[in-house]
Amino acid sequence: MKLFFREYGSDGPKLIILHGLYGASDNWVSIARQLQNDYHVYLIDQRNHGQSPHDSEMNYTVMADDLHEFFLDNKIEKAHLAGHSMGGKTVMRFALTYPELIDKLVVLDIAPKSYASYSNYAQITNNHSLIIKSLLKLEYKEAKSRTDIDKQLAQYLPSKTLRQFLLKNIDRTKAGDYQWRLNLPVLKENLENIMDGFSDLDPEAHHVALPSIFITGEKSGYVMDEDTLIIRKYFKDAEIVTIPNADHWLHAEQPELLVKTLAYFLLD
Repeated sequence: MKLFFREYGSDGPKLIILHGLYGASDNWVSIARQLQNDYHVYLIDQRNHGQSPHDSEMNYTVMADDLHEFFLDNKIEKAHLAGHSMGGKTVMRFALTYPELIDKLVVLDIAPKSYASYSNYAQITNNHSLIIKSLLKLEYKEAKSRTDIDKQLAQYLPSKTLRQFLLKNIDRTKAGDYQWRLNLPVLKENLENIMDGFSDLDPEAHHVALPSIFITGEKSGYVMDEDTLIIRKYFKDAEIVTIPNADHWLHAEQPELLVKTLAYFLLD
């Protein structure tokens, strides 16, 4: 699949960043601009997100294949690779398959484990099942404004911050109607695949010794202390760092600290 991407900078080591579930490359533009003087940054829209194509298949094997195709199409021999949440699982899966293409690996607030059993418990992760069902219920095509759509969504999702993030995925058509950039039916159908991604991989047979850092949010429930063991089973040389006063979207909540942490690790 030919993925949509944005480029920032042209000199220095190549750095590829992948967004999380419901995200897109434009969520990372401010971070890329802070890094573009030292790195050639690529921001990618994953399949069924942003401006990339939609497809009925949605799992980490095909998303890692998409990323490999991106490397080939752009003649990238080696790069630093970073991914947040779902994007973190994509880059982990890619690293276990193509470690020779990676200089350093950055995984943001996600662990190589299944979150499927947590998917309906918002205190541990976001309630993804509720989110997708809520988005599918919206009568948005004939809405007069985003405010109208937000009022509908508020009936199901009380968090204004979450709603604002999700509504970034609404675009206007040429006819003036609203449409989703997300492929919501496919995300709903494949939510278990998205929440898992590692149950089929035995770390005894699938592991790499690769410079890696797992950056977590202090207030996030996505990566627990006990996850250190499974992280280091797959990624033998992994460092684990916590960003203070950050929840799951640490790139939005603590961008300066995140950029400093990335620069320290990548330049080491």
